[in-house]
Amino acid sequence: MMAARKPKPETVAAPEIAAVEKPPMNYIPNPVTFAGQTPRTRDDISLRDAIRARLSVVENAVIAFVDEKLSEGFAPAEIEELYALELPLLLGYRKDGGKIRVSYDAQIVERAG
Repeated sequence: MMAARKPKPETVAAPEIAAVEKPPMNYIPNPVTFAGQTPRTRDDISLRDAIRARLSVVENAVIAFVDEKLSEGFAPAEIEELYALELPLLLGYRKDGGKIRVSYDAQIVERAG
């Protein structure tokens, strides 16, 4: 007498995951100038505030880096000679529903000797 076969597990088709469409990315070539302008609409106010907040994050990161290097004994001239701040050419932003999402990140790199 043969042993009974195990029943094959039923295969269930995975539901299709709909691709979440992101709003288009818009770009600003000079975010510092835009952040200093007087806004004319509520959307301009929201965008200006989002840009200022992102620039503040970048500024605080640079200040923290310089403070760390100063505490390690580097002179300001040495820091400038050894490191460079790389910024994106454009600031990108999306209007995601009622919220503005800003993309702008700086990077501090060692200068090539």
